[in-house]
This record gives sequence, C-alpha cells and structure tokens, in this order.
Amino acid sequence: MNYTQTPQAAAPELSDIQGLIINGYTHPCSVHMLFKFDNNISNLKYIQDFFKDLLPYLQSAEDWGALKPEIMLNIGLTANGIEIVKPSLNVQNSSFPSTFKKGPWDVNNAQQSLGDYGTGAPDQWWNQKFSNEDVHCVVHAYAMNPTAQEKIVGIITDAALKSNGMVTELKPLESESGRLEQYLLVPSDYIHFRYRDSIDEPNLNDNPAGKDQQDLNNFLIGYSTLPNPIPGPLSGPEAAFAKNGCYNAFRILYQDVEAFNNFLDTQAESIAPQIKNTKDYAEEWLAAKMCGRWRNGSPLVLSPDKPEHDTSKATDFGYLKDDMQGLKCPFSAHTRVSNPRDEGVEVAGSDTVPRIIRRGMPYGPPLSIDPKADRGLIGLFLCGDLSSQFETLYGWINLNNFSNVFDPAENTPQDPLVANRIVPLPGNIDPNFTIPMEDGNNIVIDGPLPQFVVTRGTAYLLLPSISALTAIANGEA
Repeated sequence: MNYTQTPQAAAPELSDIQGLIINGYTHPCSVHMLFKFDNNISNLKYIQDFFKDLLPYLQSAEDWGALKPEIMLNIGLTANGIEIVKPSLNVQNSSFPSTFKKGPWDVNNAQQSLGDYGTGAPDQWWNQKFSNEDVHCVVHAYAMNPTAQEKIVGIITDAALKSNGMVTELKPLESESGRLEQYLLVPSDYIHFRYRDSIDEPNLNDNPAGKDQQDLNNFLIGYSTLPNPIPGPLSGPEAAFAKNGCYNAFRILYQDVEAFNNFLDTQAESIAPQIKNTKDYAEEWLAAKMCGRWRNGSPLVLSPDKPEHDTSKATDFGYLKDDMQGLKCPFSAHTRVSNPRDEGVEVAGSDTVPRIIRRGMPYGPPLSIDPKADRGLIGLFLCGDLSSQFETLYGWINLNNFSNVFDPAENTPQDPLVANRIVPLPGNIDPNFTIPMEDGNNIVIDGPLPQFVVTRGTAYLLLPSISALTAIANGEA
C-alpha cells in the first residue's frame, strides 16, 4: 500500500481534527492530566479500552452550535506513547521528526533553543515526581463549571483505574490534587503577572496552497505544499496515522510573581524621575516596556503613553513604519520578540517569521490567596514543525539576534520577561534591559535580570486525528 502523501486540495476535515487545534476554547474550567502506559504489549487491550472510554467526549473541530459542550476533552501522545499504543509504526525508526522523537529534554537538540537551566532544567521537571520519558499521554479536559469539571475528571480517572494498572496518572504538582488545573483569575483572561493574555493568534485559513505562515497548512499534517515548514511525517504508515494531526509543545511555566512585583517596585523608584512621572505610572510603564503591551493589552506601538480600551485587543499594527528605533516598543520586549511582524528577520537566510497557535491558562492561586503556592501558566504551543516554529521562537526569546535591529557587534540581549538566564551569564550575552528614549538618554536596567519564569515541565505531543485515536481504541494495526 502506498502511503506517500501528495499535496491536498481539499479543505481540512473538521470532523476528523481535534477541536483545540482550530478553536480557542473559552470554557472557564480545564484540567490537563498526564498518563503513563505500561509497555508490555500483552496488556495493550487495557490501554485501548482506556481510549475507548474517552472517545464519547473527544471534541472535534466542527462547530458545536449555540450551546458549548458541558464537558469535552482532547488527547495528545508523546513519541514514547505512540510507540506503545501503535507498535506497528516503530516510531523511533520512522520518519516522525527527530525533534519530536528525541523530546524537549534532549541537550543536543531541543535544549539548544529552549535553554532550560538551573531549577528549570529538564532533570528538575515535574517536581522530580517522575521522569520525562514517563509522560506518554496528556488528556486536556474542559468543563463549563466546577461540578462539570469534577464529572469529566471522574470519567477520565475511572477509565484509567479500569486498566488494571496499565494506565497510571502522573501528578506533577505539590498541590492538593497534584494536577495541572486551570485557576480562574479575575479578570478571566489575565495571567498571574496581571497581563491580558491570548490576544494575538495566527489568523488561520484553509488554503492548502497558501504561503502565509498563518495558513492552516503550516499547522495541520497532510496539507502543506510548502518546502518550509512541511508538517510531517510525509511518507509511510506514520504519515497516514499523523494526517489531520498537529504537534503540541506542552509547557508548564512557573511564574515568580513576588520577584516580578518586587522588581517593578524597585526599578520604578529610579525610573519615575527619568520619565518625569509618578512611581505608580513608572511601574506600569516598565511592565509595558518589558511586555510590549500595557497590562490591559494595548500595544505600545498604538498606545505608547497609556493603556486604552479601544486598543486593548488590537492586533493590526507593525513596526517597520512606526517604530524601527524602538522608541515606543523596545526591541527586546516579549511580544516584539515572539512576533516581530514586519520588522524584518534574518535567520539562516530566511526572512520568515514563524507562527504558533497558543492556548494558555493560569494554574495555582494568586499571591494574595496563598503566597507559597505553585502558580504559573499551562501553555499549549501548537505547530506543524516543533523545530522551525516553536523552538525557533523560543531561541529568539533567549537570544535576541534574529533581526538587524540588534547590532551584531554588541552582546546579545534577552527577552526581559521570559528568557532563561544562565548563571553566570556567558560573556556574549547582554545582561541588561535597554529602553530606547527619544532624547538619546536610554534607560538601562542593569542585569542580570531575575528569573521571572521557570520551566516546570515540557512534553512534545502529537494531537492525532479523531480517526487515528478511534483506531487505537479499536485495536487496529
């Protein structure tokens, strides 16, 4: 049988695609449950039954109409997980991308871009409760209210308990449940650092022949006609299995809210007289300069002096005409680094800005409720190519050297908000955060800056098609 893929002309098959790839869910409750499978093939039926019990709640990308499902779920599998549930694929010797097969902890591959160090290093992930290789499956469960959340978690838990020990839940947190549960902050679309979140996403379309990085064919496997990136695998039985799927860099990021608040408070003391304003304003001004948006979401390019309601969710702006000196938005600001837009990038001869689809939700209670609790962001970074999309952007965050706005003759700066700080910093990294000023007297915050975000765990998942997951449940080879 010939499994070689050819360019597709048809529109994506929404009924066969997992919903979270296409849709940004707005359910107020979610739990992201990690599982390990027994690798004894003689016990595979128990694992298949686990999937069979979950199939009725598996949400596709089809329009669900006026009423949101009260409970629903999506499922991701690591390379090790696919190896167990689909042994005929022989994943490690297949044409699945090497980045996916080797995992995000690999020091010679993914970690060259992710740069997780110190307490965020891969050997510290998941609070050392289990190994990185143990994560075989993540079930992303969504619910409309806490009662419904308890119901869907119960269904998933019961399915695992019925497996005779062949499916084991892994609980990474020190919290009461140990699970990665969404915490409903107020306002609901903000994170623990008090920034509005999930504003700027790719404007996906279904043009299989398109060349825009926002085209859906850059995310879905089996549709792309482009040379870079081509979501793979592209041939063999693994291509048939992966078609209509998408990769998910599932990343848990602790946010040190106390360190961040203290940093803003301390720096605002000296910044206030330099910008001739109050300390309170200076604190919010610095937070905006670090992010590239005011905390209400207003982009600095459109609202350089203060947050404004009318621009709080704005995405239609660029840097080329309005801010190529960084006077409104610093070159290293987080949102400018993660999406340079029309600024111009030069990486390995490419001028393309990679895009990712991000689904994020806070976990853990706010500082005011429990200062000692673990808190941060559950991040689902969706892409067709983990290396050229997700890892490339993360490499830019850690090393701002991807654009000619950064002088190659000077040391390389870092994203002030999210970058991983190597301690001690190598000599080729600029430890400071520079805010260009119109009078030429730039504000320079001496570094190294604190480590505001620490990686708690990462897994590279494939979000297979509905049909692929059904085949697993039915024991099809």
